[in-house]
Amino acid sequence: MSMLCKLSDVKTMLNISLDDTTKDEKLNLLIKQYSSLIEGFIGYKLARADYTEEVHSENNRQLLQLNHFPLQSVSSVTVGGEDLTDWKLFPEYMRWGRLYRGLGWGNKAYTRGFTHDIVGGVWDVKVSYTAGYYLPNDNAYVEGAEDSLPYDISTCCLNLVVEKYNLDAMGATGLKAHSEGHISETYSDNANNVGLSESAKLLLKKYVYYGVA
Repeated sequence: MSMLCKLSDVKTMLNISLDDTTKDEKLNLLIKQYSSLIEGFIGYKLARADYTEEVHSENNRQLLQLNHFPLQSVSSVTVGGEDLTDWKLFPEYMRWGRLYRGLGWGNKAYTRGFTHDIVGGVWDVKVSYTAGYYLPNDNAYVEGAEDSLPYDISTCCLNLVVEKYNLDAMGATGLKAHSEGHISETYSDNANNVGLSESAKLLLKKYVYYGVA
């Protein structure tokens, strides 16, 4: 389970002593909850991990799309069981998990019709690689480093957790409007809604994965 912000940072923002552990369970649940919502919104996992997967590329394209990103390193590539070494890593492609090969990634493919149109590639490209970011709780995490979680994502998670905790503490979860004179309060249809705020979505929009045509 990804934890996109640190418990200690949340407690600092809430003016809770680091020695006070009575609220840790709830805060950790909120961190996990909003971390999951953020990953669901952008469309991919953010934690750094090692992967080995079989993929395919059609029509001899120069970019091979992997399923996890950002791409940090590649340890091996085989096509049809044979080692391939003439691929390259470029930062502008690594961001979205794309592996470049100048000669293209043409391989065996399924065709149909009299013109033999390609309808699907054979899954015989195997890639072993590392993708994702070091998260704030990882020992290797360095704020601002290329291989560490972007600060604005971590801050977004932090602010969402703090806001939700404060709303719960005030009994104001789901509150949309409030007025002092004669006391009038309006709640959303789903008072327990814990989705991302519009401001959070706007901040995260640049990290959303839209796929490759």
